[in-house]
Amino acid sequence: MAGTADTIPDLTNLDKAAQLAALRRSMAAIPGRRDHAPVDSDDSPAFAPSQPNAQAAATDGDERALSGPVRSRTLKTLPVPTPLSELLPRGALARGTALSITGAGSILVGLVATATAAGHHVALIGQPKFGLLAVHEHGGDLSKIALIDPGQADPLDAANICIDGIDLVISTVHGRDVPPTRARALLARNRTHAGIFAITDGRMPGLDLTISSRPIVYGGIEQGRGRIRSITLETTVHGRGITQRTGRYTLTAPTFGEHGLRWTPAASDAVAEHGPHRLAVAQ
Repeated sequence: MAGTADTIPDLTNLDKAAQLAALRRSMAAIPGRRDHAPVDSDDSPAFAPSQPNAQAAATDGDERALSGPVRSRTLKTLPVPTPLSELLPRGALARGTALSITGAGSILVGLVATATAAGHHVALIGQPKFGLLAVHEHGGDLSKIALIDPGQADPLDAANICIDGIDLVISTVHGRDVPPTRARALLARNRTHAGIFAITDGRMPGLDLTISSRPIVYGGIEQGRGRIRSITLETTVHGRGITQRTGRYTLTAPTFGEHGLRWTPAASDAVAEHGPHRLAVAQ
């Protein structure tokens, strides 16, 4: 198991009580966590999740107490990569949001990279194949990422603790359906602590957003040969309070003299002309 500056201990050989205690100690030791994390200067949320009792949704310096439905001026946001910012109503994710991310891993990597580059902390629970090099290539800050291996324990137990003070918590649920009672408790905790909680597989009732993406064009492969230089993704976002939106963006590797990967809108005519051939070759 890896973590940021060894702040997250190895949980593999610990029982549940010891795991939770170790996570709480580690959370308290993380410098500059959500209590002092930078915030979006725009007070209007990108997406306001349904919160019937959201008295604690205002953090990051917002001391206004809430009673009743959340008002737009009380929520702060986390930045997101270009393919998502163009699809969300305000171009970012409001704190307190819970979502599901499925499909191509580039969207998840971009989300982590954008959040950490802005100074926010991220916990990745049960994600052994997550591409840290790709985060770096996207301009992310690896020092703000904690990798947590829950071992045989329920990863949602670790997520339940991390939600207390980490800005973005991403957890596997091992492809299962999360029971409604468990989901309600976890999502209520996420709203109370004003974090962003995401699952990468499985199903959970009560989520605010679903983000799915799939590759439709691989660039750089000619006649079955070559090196992949770009990937065009089709990304769809839908959820509470927003209509379904779909966009296509191309992620391109840097050429000589350039730094970092870049996202650009995909040309629809190029996708129509070259998509089927290149996708068939790549598969």
